[in-house]
Amino acid sequence: MHSKLKRTWHKITADKRRFGLFCTLLFVGLLLWARIIVIARPARTAIAEPYIETAVATILSSDNKTTKVFLESEPMKNPFSVDSEIFPLLTPSTDNTMPDGQKIEKMSENDIVRSFRLEAVMGKLAMINGQVVKIGDIVGSKTVQEPLRLIDVHGRTVIISAGARRYELSIAPLRQ
Repeated sequence: MHSKLKRTWHKITADKRRFGLFCTLLFVGLLLWARIIVIARPARTAIAEPYIETAVATILSSDNKTTKVFLESEPMKNPFSVDSEIFPLLTPSTDNTMPDGQKIEKMSENDIVRSFRLEAVMGKLAMINGQVVKIGDIVGSKTVQEPLRLIDVHGRTVIISAGARRYELSIAPLRQ
């Protein structure tokens, strides 16, 4: 039996046309076989009910009186927001707003620059006091006469200018 299979295999593979025809017929046979399997066992499907505008649910209370509850069609609260009572904010916000804008305007330019803290540098972006700025952006208060602009970012330092005056902020500690 084994030698018969070997001879048949050599006959089929000896001629390229016969072997190509054999492979094509085998492929078509497998496709038809797979189709029969799919028809015999169809995929499980579910059909949804039509969209309901307002859902109504009845809740039984302890004294067996029914109470109707009307649910909103859209959520009233963002499910991804963090509850400030459960998780209080311990660090200042980084939502690109400067806190206490009125106090900064009354400060001198040197005091404003001293209050800046360079937190991170990445490429041509810098984070100063929780505010993400890129080259050309105004740093701090925008209502002062000569706003402070970020003009250069390199390594762990940034250069801020107000007119002809230049200030350098660095993440590295001061060298003494």
